[in-house]
Amino acid sequence: MPATALTNVFAFSKKREEVARFFEDVLGLTRGPAHEDSVWFEQDGGAQLTVHDREDGSEGEGFVPWFHVSDLAGTFERARTRGATIGDLRDGYFLARDPDGRVFGVRQWR
Repeated sequence: MPATALTNVFAFSKKREEVARFFEDVLGLTRGPAHEDSVWFEQDGGAQLTVHDREDGSEGEGFVPWFHVSDLAGTFERARTRGATIGDLRDGYFLARDPDGRVFGVRQWR
């Protein structure tokens, strides 16, 4: 496994079904198993796209990239020392904001 990889991009939207259909129609993506609050597209190389309901903890609409890293604690500390607005280190992941205010997630490889 690589040290760091972009593994998932969450698209938060109030129009989950409409956005999911758009990606199906335009890009030919294929839905994975059904979820109550999100549409996960099957991954065929690269990062997985998930269209998720907005009210599930997101602060706004848009995309949230998720990265997997081999050293979660070290990455958390580097983000903190660089002044990133950062959440708590949770069970194997944390959320942070880049200098322009965009949210991203970081998860430990398993």
